[in-house]
Amino acid sequence: MTEAKKSARRRGKELEDALLTAAWEEFQEKGYDKLTMEGIAARAQTTKTVLYRRWPKKAIILLMAFRKFGPDIHFEVTDTGSLRDDLFNLLSAPIAGFKVLGEEAIRGIVADQVGGNIGNLFDTLLTSDGGFRKRILTILKHAEQRGEVDLSKLSDRVINLPILMYLDEILSTGFLTEAGVREIIDEILMPTFTASQRKE
Repeated sequence: MTEAKKSARRRGKELEDALLTAAWEEFQEKGYDKLTMEGIAARAQTTKTVLYRRWPKKAIILLMAFRKFGPDIHFEVTDTGSLRDDLFNLLSAPIAGFKVLGEEAIRGIVADQVGGNIGNLFDTLLTSDGGFRKRILTILKHAEQRGEVDLSKLSDRVINLPILMYLDEILSTGFLTEAGVREIIDEILMPTFTASQRKE
């Protein structure tokens, strides 16, 4: 039995795993700029058509491969007694993932997705359970109990500000760093959130 026949029989998860493995290995060897759908297909011993049926762009297949092979990103809600520290602990979680992909890949992914839905794309690097807003709300509720904020005075737009700042940072700098996260917190989020503090 030839390799081609063995390859042709792959279906479902087996085929998807082979494609993602090929994409990750190609990325590790060649980097993002030289990563191609043709190269991924050849390594997986299949055709570009098979790839395009599942993922229309190399940016998307790479992030799906990252979800499978990259480090786990855990968005944990802490209650340190400080809104600033709790925000940093939550918002710095993706930095390890960004380091694995590297600046070239992140900038390339952003460039390839301009005009597409970048927000949904980067959900892969953020949280896949739709709970990011819930985590922010939990942190803000803890802060309210300590008297740091008045949650009733925070609009939905303000509560959604952290994810918007993530996307702005990625689009404007092409990356996410600890220093960038601290600037987002200190220059934008803390002044905005604490401005709601109750007046005695």
